[in-house]
Amino acid sequence: MREKSFAQGEIIFREGEAGAEAFRILEGRIEISIHIDGQGDAPLGHLLPGDIFGEMALLDDKPRSASARALEPTRLHLMNGEEFNELFLRDPSVLAPFLSSFFERLRNTNDLLRRELEQRQGPSLQLHQLIEKGLHSGGHETLHPLPRITLTPKSKETRQAGAPASVTLDRLPYRIGRRQATEGADILCSNDLPLQDKFPYQISRNHCSIERLGAEIVVRDRGSTLGTLLNGHPIGTEAEHMITPLSLGENHLILGGEGSTYQFTVLVEPAASS
Repeated sequence: MREKSFAQGEIIFREGEAGAEAFRILEGRIEISIHIDGQGDAPLGHLLPGDIFGEMALLDDKPRSASARALEPTRLHLMNGEEFNELFLRDPSVLAPFLSSFFERLRNTNDLLRRELEQRQGPSLQLHQLIEKGLHSGGHETLHPLPRITLTPKSKETRQAGAPASVTLDRLPYRIGRRQATEGADILCSNDLPLQDKFPYQISRNHCSIERLGAEIVVRDRGSTLGTLLNGHPIGTEAEHMITPLSLGENHLILGGEGSTYQFTVLVEPAASS
């Protein structure tokens, strides 16, 4: 793969341009934004080292759906379709982060279909409005500042599984899942917090995520086997909903069924005024 450096403020690509390359951040920060008529550019989020963007250019010839700009001096890995194919034959392990990103996008697409089915089955007004914001706002709601979100393990078992004593989320979505038992890359998973678990498993490989949906911060079950509990409310494929909003203040998050020992406190505090 090739490397390229970008100065602070430099545009990597613009919304609507033809794209042929995918990018992985080695150093620096990237802002992803879309243009809204009459309002200018609306930021969708910030990406950090290790994040991948623009990967759909490897699969189709559609124009870029958003713009990418360097927020500070940034160094990127670049790769086009031909280079992807060459690496697949020569050193496929290098492609693990990109494949992991593809699979996560596929899971998210599958979840969008589940949400559409939820709407057709008559979800509650609150959830219906929440989904509508997330799916149809075109990024408008992401202009709301991100609140301070702190994730703290609530049990000894959660700490022993590899959870840090406390982590403040600096980006969303923040994905949680089971760490594979063997060493090496797990291209079928894309987790910010991989946790150890033993059979019979409470934690699924892709378990849940904390993410922004419209103006709300929610917990989304990612299709886990045993589901997720947030403040006593079950979410997951066997529950009524796949997502539940976080409340301001302390929230209780459990991975797995009610008897699971993998538990967190999620503290949501208002965003600091600028």
